[in-house]
Amino acid sequence: MKILIVDDKRSARSVLCSMLADLPDTELLEASTKAEALAQAQVASPDLILLDIRLSNDPRDRGGLELLSELRDAGSSVRAIMVTALTEMAEIREAMHLGACDYIIKDELSEEVVLPIVEAERERLQLRQEVHRLHRRVDAKWGLGALIGSSAQMESLREMITRVAASDAMVLIRGETGTGKELVAQAIHQLSKRRQSDFVAVNCTALPSTLVESQLFGHERGAFTGADRRKRGQLEVAGTGTVLLDEIADMPTDLQGKLLRVLESQRFLRLGAERETPLRARILAATNANIEQLIARGEFRSDLFFRLNVVAIQVPSLSEHLEDVPELVERFVQDSGRRLRFSDGAISWLMRRPWPGNVRELQNAVKRLAVLATGETIGAADIEQIVGAATCVDPNAEIDRIAHVLLNLPGRLGSKLHLIETAILHHAIEVNAGNKSAAARLVGLDRKALDRRLEKMGDGTVARSSSPPSWK
Repeated sequence: MKILIVDDKRSARSVLCSMLADLPDTELLEASTKAEALAQAQVASPDLILLDIRLSNDPRDRGGLELLSELRDAGSSVRAIMVTALTEMAEIREAMHLGACDYIIKDELSEEVVLPIVEAERERLQLRQEVHRLHRRVDAKWGLGALIGSSAQMESLREMITRVAASDAMVLIRGETGTGKELVAQAIHQLSKRRQSDFVAVNCTALPSTLVESQLFGHERGAFTGADRRKRGQLEVAGTGTVLLDEIADMPTDLQGKLLRVLESQRFLRLGAERETPLRARILAATNANIEQLIARGEFRSDLFFRLNVVAIQVPSLSEHLEDVPELVERFVQDSGRRLRFSDGAISWLMRRPWPGNVRELQNAVKRLAVLATGETIGAADIEQIVGAATCVDPNAEIDRIAHVLLNLPGRLGSKLHLIETAILHHAIEVNAGNKSAAARLVGLDRKALDRRLEKMGDGTVARSSSPPSWK
């Protein structure tokens, strides 16, 4: 704790310093003028100021009040205790209006008076620091700080979260398994006015269809066999907080209609109850499914989809922001509790891996390395040995994923079909060292069909490198 003592008289400063000298973990600073005090406050950032109202022998001097006013104008919230004479009560009241937290009368100056006041300020400072530390931990685990990455995709995601958190609009969070949809919901909650209330996640897949309704809405005693007591549902448990309906696409069809009515009326009925209960929580939903396809097959209600999809947030797959892999690995290593260093080759290996399980798969890979690696430096060979080769992916799913990424590229790039075909043919010829017959087999064409495509687009389009391959 840093304490700045401001008094124009050296003797007064010495008395206060002697009283506070034995306080543990305390640094005492001194200033005799307003200018010195402002400089000390700027450089040392004290936690507490003991401040005399008059900083000269002039009875009209108000240097202490002017100092306090200038500190407040500069945005400083440093705590200040006025040390003054009993005759200066008008100035004391003014000091309290300027934000002073307490005052000490000089005639009563003693350790019995000063130390309890300073100790109380120390405890308040420690409590404030602990609150800040907990806020940082909450943000790192559940807020925007949990969404790691500096890529444009992650910056855009954080911006969208910040915007929707300020409202109570319904939000549908979409993304592949392992991308962090629940973290997005948690961040929305933490940034909203509801953050002091509970966040409740309900996994619509994990519960049997017969229990989902009771889990959501609750039930009265005797509502069904085995209901031996009244139970509050998650919509009620959340209070004025936030409820995440995770994997909403897996919700039983009959329950979808009941949920729609709840969202429209903002009221729900416990099983076996006669009176409805007001819905006070905000509802968020998340899914990794293609809901539009489910609607087309009659497996999901379109009216419920439109109700949930007021604002849609698409969480990017890891393959869409592989440049964030180094930051993700660094965070996961910190969380592992073990000192590990990944070589450049190891990071490059990780950035080339497809990661069908997304960020969750990468996190588990780092955990496995933290447990099984024998050394502190992780190379590509260590990852190959411990994590294994890249996970096999469904070719059709991978093609769908790539198509989704390409179609979301900026429109100013021109014909996307032309760009895709050009890139595929370029790489096919490149990996076959310029052998067009081998390249044709790789892309599923005969040699003549490949030649026609190359002729149509122009050789210069395909050979994009400074040293084009020698085609055979």
